[in-house]
Amino acid sequence: MSDKEFKNKVKRNVAENFDQSIGMYQDFEEKHGFFKALALKMAEAIDIEARASVLDVGCGYGISAKALNERFGCKVLGVDLSQKMIAAGRSLYDGDGIRLLVGDGEKLSRLVGNRRFDYVVYNASIFIFPDVSKTLAESCKCLRTGGKIAFSFYPELVGEENEDLFAVAFRRLGEPLPRFRVITDYHQASEALNDFCIDIRHHRWERPLDSRFLQDFFSIPAQSASLFPGRGYEARRDLVKGLFATLDDMTGKGRIVWRMAEGIKSGASPQ
Repeated sequence: MSDKEFKNKVKRNVAENFDQSIGMYQDFEEKHGFFKALALKMAEAIDIEARASVLDVGCGYGISAKALNERFGCKVLGVDLSQKMIAAGRSLYDGDGIRLLVGDGEKLSRLVGNRRFDYVVYNASIFIFPDVSKTLAESCKCLRTGGKIAFSFYPELVGEENEDLFAVAFRRLGEPLPRFRVITDYHQASEALNDFCIDIRHHRWERPLDSRFLQDFFSIPAQSASLFPGRGYEARRDLVKGLFATLDDMTGKGRIVWRMAEGIKSGASPQ
């Protein structure tokens, strides 16, 4: 399989996983309000300006777009590969301040044309891009000089002594740690951001470890696939429940860490 064929296969799998996940994402968000909170934490970390224009890449059904529009008055264009996610979002709040489109985050300039944004954000989505340099290059084309690109990342589970609690949980469950939990890791995403932006800054949002929250989050089909690839959904769901139940004794001791990064487009950035 060529590199191009592999990347296209990854994109198809991502779209299919998220098409299958819409109902559970909505149930999860209604229960926890998590993706709204993460979007606002990132917005606050990067000092987002009121009434800014925002390109939201990997927008899902628009939770981030809605949060930024309601809290800061931002005008948001959201882009996602999943047709069902976009359809669900449009039925809820596609309006004057929010527009949602089906599209490839590695071909953004074709979607937005000559429009230039104040911010391009990836809220818990950049790690599923098979070519992170390509999507960030496209983001840069869509960004005004002086604008910012920012992303939030896949969670880390950290123990009291900074041990990887994902590794602890898989060991306790007796299952192998997945070789790849993400398609693009944090270092790769940060290095690519540095290629296109200046003044790179990193942020963290830490929450107490909560095994029930983790069970709900990773029971979403698109998320469980990252932990137990190649297995059917019902098997993955049961494994997820067992996996995080092994961390019940860590509740209140460990941490869930959501890393974030931002960079500014300079006049010398690639066009």
